[in-house]
Formats: sequence, C-alpha cells, structure tokens
Amino acid sequence: MTDSRPLEQSTPAREASQTLARGLRLLQAIAEGGEGVAVRELARSAALPRSVVQRLLYTLEAEGFLERHPSQVGYRLAIKLWGLGCAAVRRLTVRDVARPYLEELAARTSEMTKLGVLDGADVVYIDRVECPLAVRAYVPIGGRAPAHSVATGKAILAFLPAEKMRSREDAHSKTLQTEFEQIRRRGYAVNRGEWEQAVGAIAAPVFDAQGDAVASIGIILPSHRLTAAKATQMGTLTAAAAVEISRKLGYGLDRGWPAAKRAG
Repeated sequence: MTDSRPLEQSTPAREASQTLARGLRLLQAIAEGGEGVAVRELARSAALPRSVVQRLLYTLEAEGFLERHPSQVGYRLAIKLWGLGCAAVRRLTVRDVARPYLEELAARTSEMTKLGVLDGADVVYIDRVECPLAVRAYVPIGGRAPAHSVATGKAILAFLPAEKMRSREDAHSKTLQTEFEQIRRRGYAVNRGEWEQAVGAIAAPVFDAQGDAVASIGIILPSHRLTAAKATQMGTLTAAAAVEISRKLGYGLDRGWPAAKRAG
C-alpha cells in the first residue's frame, strides 16, 4: 500500500530555526541603530511579543554576544561579535576577493586588468585578467616593477603612513610627493609610459580592515590608447572597484575615501 501524502521537502527554509533567525535579526537591528533602545521598542520594530524579545536578549547576553548599554536602557553589541568578524575577515585573501572585480573591469574596458601588492621597492602582480584585443600590454603573474614608476605601485605608496614613507628611498622626491597628493585627491594613479614607454596604466588602492593600503587594482594598456578621456573614465571605474574590494575586506568607509590613509 502506497502513501498518497506528499513527501516532506528537506529545504533550507524547512530546516531553519525560527528562534535563531529572530535572535540574529535582533542583533542586526541593534547593530543598525537599536543600541540603547528599550526592549519594548525592539519588540515593536520586530513585531514580536515583548516576552519573546526579552528571552532572546537574555540568551544573547548570556552567550556573550550582547551586553547592557551603559545607560542601563537596552543593549549593545559585545566584543565577542568583533572577534567573530575579525576571524571572518582574516580568512579572506585579497586575490580571492578581487577576482570578480578584475573580471568585471576587464569586461567593461576590454583591457587587461591586474592586482598588485607591495614587496620592498617593487610592486608584484599576483593576478590578472587578459585583454581580448590583438594589440595589448602584458603583465605576467609574479612579475615585478619599480613601485614608484608604475600606477599599481604609486596607488599603494600614496597611502602609506608617514613612518613607512620615511624609510623608503623611492618616495622622497618632491615630484612624487606632489603626485601622491594628486592620487589621494582623486583616488587613483595614472602612468603614461614612465617605466615602459609604450605602456600606460590606471590603478586604485585597496584597503584592509585596519585601513592599510594592502594592494591595488588596475588597468594596463598600450599608452596610445590611454587618452585623457579614457584615463578619467577608467580611473572612475577602477576606484569604484577598489572601494568594493575594500568593503569586502572589512574596510569601514566611515573613515573617508580616498584620503583615509594620508602619508606625511
């Protein structure tokens, strides 16, 4: 004899815990402005009985995710959540986070895109997306270039803190300091054949959760294609991509952009 009742679907929605979901929504609400808000107000905004909300808050406090607000009204996020967030950020790598943005930037510009990090006096390229055009610039993964001579390097150098800048022989000239100020104002660097005459580039800095410039994302192309109009257009696109990568690495844009880590 067969059972004519429909089979239960084992879906994420069916398996989810309503209580846990409610608790997580309360954490989100407190993080987004509910800090120090009375329990009755949290209950009203969550459309839940006050007794249910109070029980959830007690549990979250007992587990170390919330603590009483100094005003003794409501709650605020506890340091344990900061630790969890930091653990998540540490698992992210710049290369993994940046890859989709490299691909999108390449698709929008039809030029090669690259990701670089600083290593001593050089910038090292740790990822790239190829250009579909027959005439193109070329940067090998693992390739190096003098940081002060290419956009990828200058985008990072411009945002190094003063103590790091003082120890660098390649960043002391008045010409470079003037250029760094310009990079900080507009949010991206431009290279028009400074290292290799036929090659131009645009690059913008990528910041980590501590606000340090840890990488740069950029576009590299034959210098004859880098017109003033293209430089502005590509610079805007590149800076926007760098902002999004930095967000995903944990950088808080309340610090200000792009002059968040001024040197000097």
